Amino acid sequence: MLRVAAGDDAAFEELVGRVLPRLLGYFRRLGADRTFAEDCAQEVFVKVYRARAGYVARARFMTYLFHVARNYWIDVYRHRKSQPPPLSADQLREPGEGGSLLAELAASADTPDAGVRGAEAGAALSRAIERLPAEQREVFVLAQVEGLKYQDIGRILEIPVGTVKSRMHAAVRGLRGALRREGFEPT
Repeated sequence: MLRVAAGDDAAFEELVGRVLPRLLGYFRRLGADRTFAEDCAQEVFVKVYRARAGYVARARFMTYLFHVARNYWIDVYRHRKSQPPPLSADQLREPGEGGSLLAELAASADTPDAGVRGAEAGAALSRAIERLPAEQREVFVLAQVEGLKYQDIGRILEIPVGTVKSRMHAAVRGLRGALRREGFEPT
């Protein structure tokens, strides 16, 4: 991004190529369908490009990018005066990222019975994530799916790290409870 800020347009193309899949996945996990996720990602890249001259590397670039993406997502839904739709089970992983989480769980099992049980557990987990409150789901997705550190999530969401931790704790507690209610013992 520093090269982009210095006027290197080829660096911007390289940057887009590197981070586009993660940005699309982020919007999909927040509830956007593929087309809408692509539109959102394009708008975020336009915003990043327009602000390139003022970019200052205060944190990792992905922290900056997800901050811009989150603010864009909020603006879109404020404009529409509605809440983001719930996350669907098939959006936990994009097809280009190794297939669905459910298919991966089923394929990773050693026996047919274990495969069925793994697919059932994956479906139960997907349903539980869908039912998380939006604030908890967002923290969970950024931490567990995107692999971001709590400090970076705090910067993105503009909340203290302690709040990130408490939302994550509540999300995990809620997911464990939901899985237990469906007959699965989470580890």
